[in-house]
Amino acid sequence: MAEHVRNELARTGVAVRPSRVLTLAQFVDRATELAPAPEAVLHLLIEQALERLRPSRLNAVAQFRGFFHALASLMEESPVDALSGPFAGDLARVFREVEAGLAVRGMALRNPRLRSLRRTPAEHVVLDGFFSFSPAELDLIEALAAQSTVTVTLPDWPGASPPRRRLLAAGFPEQRFTRIRRAPRRSAFSASTLERETEEIARRILEQAERGRRFRDIGIVLRTRDPYGPALETALARFGIPARFYFADPLDAHPAVQYLSGIVRLMLEGWDHAAVLSLLRMAVSGIGATPAGDALDFALREKLPGTGLPLPAGVPESFAALDAWRRERLEPPEWAARLKTLRTLLPQPVIEDRVSREQVQIWRAKTAALEAFDSSLDSTAVALAGAGRIGMAEFWRQAAIALALEPLRVPDRRRDVVHVLDVFEARQWELPIVFVCGLVERHFPQYHRQDPLLDDAARRRAGLRTSADRQLEERFLFEMATTRAVDETILSYARFNEKGEEALPSFFLEGTEAPRCEVRIRPKPLRSAAVPAPAAIQDLVLRERLAQVHTTLAPTSIESFLQCPFQFFAAKTLRLRRRPPEPRDRLDLLAQGSILHLALAELARFPLLGAAVFDNVFVEEIRRRHIPATYRTEAVRLELLRHFQGFLADRRIMLGWPSRVEEQFQFALNPLVRIAGRIDRLDVGPKNQALVIDYKYSAGNKIRERIEENAAGNLVQGGLYLLAAERQFGLEPAGMLYCGLRKEVAWDGWHLPVAGLEHVGESMTRSALREMMDAAARTATEAFAAIASGRIAAEPKDRDKCKWCDFRDICRVEAAAIVRRAGSA
Repeated sequence: MAEHVRNELARTGVAVRPSRVLTLAQFVDRATELAPAPEAVLHLLIEQALERLRPSRLNAVAQFRGFFHALASLMEESPVDALSGPFAGDLARVFREVEAGLAVRGMALRNPRLRSLRRTPAEHVVLDGFFSFSPAELDLIEALAAQSTVTVTLPDWPGASPPRRRLLAAGFPEQRFTRIRRAPRRSAFSASTLERETEEIARRILEQAERGRRFRDIGIVLRTRDPYGPALETALARFGIPARFYFADPLDAHPAVQYLSGIVRLMLEGWDHAAVLSLLRMAVSGIGATPAGDALDFALREKLPGTGLPLPAGVPESFAALDAWRRERLEPPEWAARLKTLRTLLPQPVIEDRVSREQVQIWRAKTAALEAFDSSLDSTAVALAGAGRIGMAEFWRQAAIALALEPLRVPDRRRDVVHVLDVFEARQWELPIVFVCGLVERHFPQYHRQDPLLDDAARRRAGLRTSADRQLEERFLFEMATTRAVDETILSYARFNEKGEEALPSFFLEGTEAPRCEVRIRPKPLRSAAVPAPAAIQDLVLRERLAQVHTTLAPTSIESFLQCPFQFFAAKTLRLRRRPPEPRDRLDLLAQGSILHLALAELARFPLLGAAVFDNVFVEEIRRRHIPATYRTEAVRLELLRHFQGFLADRRIMLGWPSRVEEQFQFALNPLVRIAGRIDRLDVGPKNQALVIDYKYSAGNKIRERIEENAAGNLVQGGLYLLAAERQFGLEPAGMLYCGLRKEVAWDGWHLPVAGLEHVGESMTRSALREMMDAAARTATEAFAAIASGRIAAEPKDRDKCKWCDFRDICRVEAAAIVRRAGSA
């Protein structure tokens, strides 16, 4: 608010040094030798006082940080002379312990500092922007009046009556202003949800801008930051509206501070490798959000879980070098100096010309955060004064509290922005257009309960504000918020809350008509998000490159293209990979199927081992994939073992033909493309017949779906595998069978009339089998031609399969459908 007053005075031509416009706290800092008590120091002293005194009345809540915050607020608010009255007993003893600890550090609470005025830093003091004054603040005003000229402004509302009477009794002359300076138009609207409300505000701001209104002439007033602050920040950014939010964030919420704090926690907790990876993925690390960072992310994820030193390859060596710190014991100032050096782990920005305003703001925020980080470490050292040589864990415990309590305010010098303020910050503002949103009961107005530490009766005796006083203030806050505008005030509220329950409009809106806004507003992007990805690559050089890259295709790759060209393009051309799953998620269906495949292959090599083959393979794969031994792992093992034993007990395919497993093949389909793959099992008959068997970790109904899709021309695996048996291995194709291993063993497929296969799959003639092979070859040839022509459209043949696709978040298939519907309308 002080910054705003300086700007307003400058605009009106009043020559005032910026340093002469101060907040009350800054003014007191110049007028007293007692230093203010940081909240982190108060929390530490309160904790120490509770440990020493152990008041029975407070033991039940003594370990909660929220209780410390409430007690610190009450201490800052309470007058000194109240300690013998309503604060007698446990509270008084805790207060005295804390005040003694502050005195040792040359600090004091707010009210003692107000009363410790020794000199007046100005000949004329103007106190403006206050709703009311506490007894200690009135003592300060009277002390100032004894040394200089003092002018005080107060709004005309019931809460200002007690200080007004005291000032009049002290001899202050009064001048009343009754003329109304502003009479803005007032309108209102309602929206279905908070998100719609913020979107409608953004639309109306853009409407005002189209009429020539500058963004800086518009303000949005909130009762409190949450929940509207984040929603407005998102909505205004989506609509491209520059905005300045006059709120402070906790220091430990800034990415740079989170990164440095995370390193310390890793050190103290023994270097959990998953936490190391999470830290390195942050953009502020200099590694995250880069190609090298992505590669490191994939490599480390595959090796999780892990703890301790040595850290995985790729982690900065400076991390491990810090490990010795946790075994040292230093004085608090030494720890503060040591931890300040952590900022060297952050990459230094490269300052270049023509940097965007957003990037400059990011740099400013980072600089402000690191300066506040250093300041918090210094205040932690002050708080722990006299503790002697301590370990880093003890020092960091207090430092973490200081970082959580310290507010971070980042300078923002932009001029033409929409101003988003809470109702207290807005008290000195005057803008042409003002939005006041969130006008629902329990948000604006809020309803105040009695203080849990000190009830209203005790607070009244101590001269403190009661819940009734705070409730009376709500009406005044509303009147103040709705009189900030010169031309127009727009009121709004959401009719339903986040649970979908109907909200009650604020009683302050009584008699105000609020039309509903039903039409959904969407911003116009710089490039329309509704435009689908191109259907094909047009560049001839790139097409030639595609043909060269895909001269060899696997049957599964061809089927991927047939399902969706974009899926093939992302997986096989761009070679995008999904991020390796967390250790607890690694034993998915794909991994389970792979384990069964390996076990069946081993069984063919060592048939006498039976079920023991599966156990050996499972243990080895669990070790190789770094899958933790959990209850679920054991449950999956038992399920897979049951399926494996079910296969051993199945006697439907008992031809007695020798089997070859995991057979690699590659053959030329035509002069342009080759087909490569691996056959799970190849049974060879006495007349050189080839029965191809492919294992699927699927249920019987899924196997039947594959048969049907093959008939529809969507799958080519069966026909191409039979061609491989013929061209690669020189065998006579006799059949292709799928074996479903999930739940019950299921067999299906196609085969010639062979004794022993009468009750399995579909028996067909040699010419029909040849037609299936030729059809698969034609489909594969056509697919290669489409691939080489650059076709990459997001056109899934079966939309139900999209939910299993790794690239469903980037294909924009929904946007393509919207455009097609729009074009046909």
